[in-house]
Amino acid sequence: MRKLRRIFPAMYIRSEDDPARSRDATLYLLRCIFLMGVRKPPAKFFLAYVAWSFALNLCSTFYQPIGFLTGYISHLSEFSPGEFLTSLQVAFNAWSCSTKVLIVWVLVKRFDEANIILDAMDKRLTQPSERLQVHRAVSSSNRIFFFFMTVYMVYATNTFLSAIAIGRPPYQNYYPYLDWRSSNWHLGMQAGLEYFAMAGACFQDVCVDCYPVNFILVLRAHMSIFAERLRHLGTDPVENQEQRYQKLVQCIEDHKVILRFVDCLRPVISGTIFVQFLVVGLVLGFTLINIVLFANLGSAIAALSFMAAVLLETTPFCILCNYLTEDCHNLADALFQSQWIDGEKRYKKTLLYFLQNLQQPITFMAMNVFPISVGTNISVTKFSFSVFTLVKQMNIAEKLAKSEDDE
Repeated sequence: MRKLRRIFPAMYIRSEDDPARSRDATLYLLRCIFLMGVRKPPAKFFLAYVAWSFALNLCSTFYQPIGFLTGYISHLSEFSPGEFLTSLQVAFNAWSCSTKVLIVWVLVKRFDEANIILDAMDKRLTQPSERLQVHRAVSSSNRIFFFFMTVYMVYATNTFLSAIAIGRPPYQNYYPYLDWRSSNWHLGMQAGLEYFAMAGACFQDVCVDCYPVNFILVLRAHMSIFAERLRHLGTDPVENQEQRYQKLVQCIEDHKVILRFVDCLRPVISGTIFVQFLVVGLVLGFTLINIVLFANLGSAIAALSFMAAVLLETTPFCILCNYLTEDCHNLADALFQSQWIDGEKRYKKTLLYFLQNLQQPITFMAMNVFPISVGTNISVTKFSFSVFTLVKQMNIAEKLAKSEDDE
């Protein structure tokens, strides 16, 4: 445990006497984003970084979606129904993953800007209890990141091992000059390439799916601290009216910093969550069909781990968005509960204006089409049952199974 703490110190809660470092909530996330090959190459390792970025993104970001499609065109008749659904459910997710990676690639500098804003928030923390609250959020954020990584990589490895056990590549993508049916050497080469591409895609997917959770967790900690700051306005008996007013003005500035942080992340979150909302119902529908109708034990375990990974792509952040709305209502309540009745006229007018602004909740939209919330997540997830019901009513599964038996 001590060795693990030495290697990953940001996973553990620091002492309340240590200075707050909210940016550590994304410490391992940003390191992995660097390993995705989407950052500016470091001068010392320029060639190595460019080569790694080229290899990873060529296999996982660009070629893998093409490989799925080309494999269907070339060898569709050779897929069993279970193999086809296993490949198809991942193909849709791979196309969405590549799109999300490109969005993050274009807007990755916003993560650095968001961390600079978090540094400004940290400067306002003066009490040990406030620092401890941020330390807990940082620890939770990093543990969630590694939980995401574990779930995604377990899926990639399970699929690889179950496919190798039956003597087939996991997804039967198309690779030029490789025919896995011709020899065990070609089978091993194709399976290895597919595993590298899928492991790379899962690695990328963790980064593009977990970043909203990492950032919003630490934001919620700051909003909780800010609520207590608002609640204690006007309670110091030695303050004069001018000092009380200046504290109120400082709280208004703190709120502007919070809104600036949200606006910094909003374009990235809007794009990536929108892409995921478009495919999550379809992907889960194909996975359900595969598990219920076609999968053997090994394939079912891999499909269940894939379903868990897909649900992680939107559900935790949608839950946090609902909590964030409640946090905004708590801010307005905290300000109203402060000692403002005996304040001067200027103080009351400013507080009233500030209260109206606090009553406007912080919300995220997916490309101004869907509100990002638990309700939307449930709606798009329910589409998977519609897909499953449609396939059952049209007897598509039975027709696929019958065509396989005829062959």
